[in-house]
Amino acid sequence: MDIADALHRAEEGIGSVLAVTAAAEDSHRLIAALVHSPVTAGFGVLRWPQSLLPPLGGPDDLEAVAHSLLTLADGPTDDAHCNLVLAAERGGGELAGAAVRGLLGLPSLHPLWLGLDGAQRADFQVEGLAAAILDLCYERPVLIVVENAQWARGLTVPLLDALGNAVEDARLCLLAIGSPASGARPGGWTPSGTTRRMVLPGADGGGPDAHADDPAPHAILVRALRRDRRPERIEWMAHHAPLAGDWALACACARHAGRRAEADCRPADAARHYADALDALDRLPATRRHAQRRIDLWTALARTRPSADGGAIKAAEKAHALAEDLGDRMRTARALSILASLRWVGGNLSAAQRTGLRALRIWRQSESPRQQVQTLIKLGRGLTEAGRFRHADTVLRAAAGLVADPATDSAANLAVDPAHQRETRRLHGPTALASVCVAAHRARCRAELGDPEDALRLAQEALAQAEHSGHAASRALACLHLGWAALTGGRYAQAVDPLKRAVAITETIRLHACQPLVLGALGYALARTGALSDGASLLLGSREHARMLGIRRHEPQILVWIAEAALLSGQPEDTVRNARDAAEKAAGAGQAGDEAWARLALARGLAAQGNVDAARSSVDDAAGIAARRSMASLLAQCADLRRSVTSL
Repeated sequence: MDIADALHRAEEGIGSVLAVTAAAEDSHRLIAALVHSPVTAGFGVLRWPQSLLPPLGGPDDLEAVAHSLLTLADGPTDDAHCNLVLAAERGGGELAGAAVRGLLGLPSLHPLWLGLDGAQRADFQVEGLAAAILDLCYERPVLIVVENAQWARGLTVPLLDALGNAVEDARLCLLAIGSPASGARPGGWTPSGTTRRMVLPGADGGGPDAHADDPAPHAILVRALRRDRRPERIEWMAHHAPLAGDWALACACARHAGRRAEADCRPADAARHYADALDALDRLPATRRHAQRRIDLWTALARTRPSADGGAIKAAEKAHALAEDLGDRMRTARALSILASLRWVGGNLSAAQRTGLRALRIWRQSESPRQQVQTLIKLGRGLTEAGRFRHADTVLRAAAGLVADPATDSAANLAVDPAHQRETRRLHGPTALASVCVAAHRARCRAELGDPEDALRLAQEALAQAEHSGHAASRALACLHLGWAALTGGRYAQAVDPLKRAVAITETIRLHACQPLVLGALGYALARTGALSDGASLLLGSREHARMLGIRRHEPQILVWIAEAALLSGQPEDTVRNARDAAEKAAGAGQAGDEAWARLALARGLAAQGNVDAARSSVDDAAGIAARRSMASLLAQCADLRRSVTSL
């Protein structure tokens, strides 16, 4: 009756999530009753049975979901495919449609899709399926039955989260049926706190793992799986080997399964497998090789655990401490490199620089050019954000020399050649190619150091390399820095076109990490070229976007642009308020370059208000930072403002 009531409300456009706890037999009876009940007669019913292990030789995760949706898209197979892709495009855009095409086994020729890395493709697959389902709900209400929700894994979990977050305004009922079995694996999908929860009478603690403590059947299965050649056998062996008491095999298979999941952009599954491998290691003798494996596993957990809750930092620190104790310098450097990245993402620039320099010294002593390139780019990027432009330029020039060396074996170099375009799949998230990163960040440094021609040359070089590779995130980064270099050099009209392209790419591929900065830069360029209203709207939107995403390190620069645009609009009080805010935030974060620009904007606002003494003090502060940081472009503007203030 409770489910029937939820289905009636779903027909009216008020969807909900129901979580039912039921024993296996009761679950089967419930589903059979629902499928044959008159209350579901007008519904499209989708059954998504979850399994503890991936199917051997069959479609897994999102592919299985995509094929299940074909029953909702009426018509012959080709028409159903087309209708499903169109539904994804209507709700999620062209790349969401391209993602669903791929899940259905159809080729995608969208140029930006071909330039996405693995993590971005996974995000669009989830978004595309969710969009298609919500769109198809307009045609008729949909009931999704998730059987054995406690076993949900891979990308099915974020898909269920996406549907659960959107269900209230859709003709959709999401019914998650979980087992009370004591042997059920922890994890799976847990619906949000607003879910209505029910327990069927008679649910007990039986279940499929009731005899999991008998090792003999598991040993037989492991022997059979050793002869299997299907890739999914690794996950099966990782499950059965510990139950068979074969801890060495359990550790090896869990590590391998973790690497497979990480390559497939399933970080939660990868972290679970790596943690299982660590548990298996605890059952093995203490040897140096096992100690090295333990370090590698903690390093892998640092890559795959969420950074927001501190889990990634703790894992990296654990890997670093173990590597130091063991005296393993290469593993120490790997842990330090990951720590530097995590600290940079968290906004701790000074700690990120110190950690990166320690890693770099080890890579240089060990003559590891590929690792040196990666660390030099991270270090140069961090130094740039800290306003240490001359030092950053030196570091990035060293990286450029290594990138240009054919002996440097890196995915970033291979990906520049279209014949190796598949190598971009090895990049994860908003990561640009090494050669593009180096040229783009050098362009910003040269612009700040007062060499606008070299800055534009480097930025155009970065864009040419990005276009040649077809890698979408690299194109966005290069367009941003071409526009940014033009803004710093006062060539505002020249900045507009590349920044518009950057906005289009970041919006299309959902490159959230860059979006606030790209929107703010375009808003400032438009304000400087006379489109004050459009520019102000983009600038305010970029600030809110940065705050919503928690990207604190971009906020000072965006606030400086807002302050300067306010002055152009004749609002000096807004200039003063935003510039002060920018200066305080930049100083607190150790971003000296942003602080210097904020002090100059503050001086301009104060001068416009007639507060000459305060304006002189602020411009002197800006000039002092600029002199220490060799910011020639800013120094020249400080000198111009000082002369105009002195004449007042």
